[in-house]
Amino acid sequence: MAFPDAAFEDQRAAFAQSMGVKLDKRTGADVATVAVVCTIYFINMLAVITMIWNRNYPPLKAKCVPLLASMFVAMGLCFVGDFEANGHVQLSGSGLSNCRGIGIWVHLVLGFCAISGMCALRSLMLYQVFCRNLPCRGLKFYLPIAAYLTLIFTYGIVTMAVNEKNAVYYFPELDLCAADTPYKTATVVLVWVTQGAVLVSYWFIRNIRSSFNESREMAFVTAASLTGLISTTIIQYVVPTYPLLLPYRMTMSYVTQLAINTTWWGMFAIPLFNCLFRRQKYLTEWTAKLRQDGMQREYRVDSSVGMQPIPDNAAPKTRPSFAHKESDNNNFYYSNESGTRLCAPSDSYSETGHISGHESAEDTQITCPAASSTNNARQLV
Repeated sequence: MAFPDAAFEDQRAAFAQSMGVKLDKRTGADVATVAVVCTIYFINMLAVITMIWNRNYPPLKAKCVPLLASMFVAMGLCFVGDFEANGHVQLSGSGLSNCRGIGIWVHLVLGFCAISGMCALRSLMLYQVFCRNLPCRGLKFYLPIAAYLTLIFTYGIVTMAVNEKNAVYYFPELDLCAADTPYKTATVVLVWVTQGAVLVSYWFIRNIRSSFNESREMAFVTAASLTGLISTTIIQYVVPTYPLLLPYRMTMSYVTQLAINTTWWGMFAIPLFNCLFRRQKYLTEWTAKLRQDGMQREYRVDSSVGMQPIPDNAAPKTRPSFAHKESDNNNFYYSNESGTRLCAPSDSYSETGHISGHESAEDTQITCPAASSTNNARQLV
């Protein structure tokens, strides 16, 4: 990114003064803001490469690496939209002056809304597996996803169909994207609706009982995204000309990116760190927790000495793991074949599903207490 054109910035400042509006010229501080966030995304890219390289490491695989990688792409798109919307870079003479294409489709639909949607999707998958004891498929699973996609894509299509002056448009004299007030309000409402989807999805998994604290993890993720959204909404309405003012546009960019990156890292930071620095020890501890929960078969890890992943040819044929079947859900590791029950730890486990350090993978069995699927689901929540 080049330093701002001084002559061009003088023209912007003169026009703003003629309108009676204060304008802070783009300076090295704007360049530094973009550079800092680019550095963060370079680190994020290294994290994604590491996750993909170690995608078969069970604690990481349980976090659904494809979903996290997809979120990284959406975060990058959101970042591109951020430095366009917040006025950090010169828009004229580049594709960034396409305010509807970049500002709505890249920044909003494929960026922020996609991030919120994937956070909600993760909660939905956890709910489907841990609370309903069902695989991640079926009408009740796909219907909310379809409704969410219909909402955000309809919004994007309508934005492209209406006159740009009634939506978002390029203001050449100030070299900024401007939005019609009713449209701006509608956009903020849409953003809060997507955040509402995250909150609702978290509410459904709030009582999940597991040693891996999935509900607490999602609570942290939800709190981080909610805090960032509240802060940026306040700035947008208290200081509507924030892209013209250096302190506010920097605050908007840093708060947004801090919230997004905290949300993303909160989903996988612990297993990634341990994969790099405590690989075998953490795997042993992780598998021990599975054994305590009675869910090692659902994660396809061996309960024998050493606690190594179960080879595919050693997996019990009577209880195949849904995560390793060739299906639409083969990337999600918290999985369970339809009709197979996931049981919460209980006193009866030591009697019916006792795991001995000398048992082979084929001999180790977990027997769930006899109960209906509904009653068994209630044990988990």
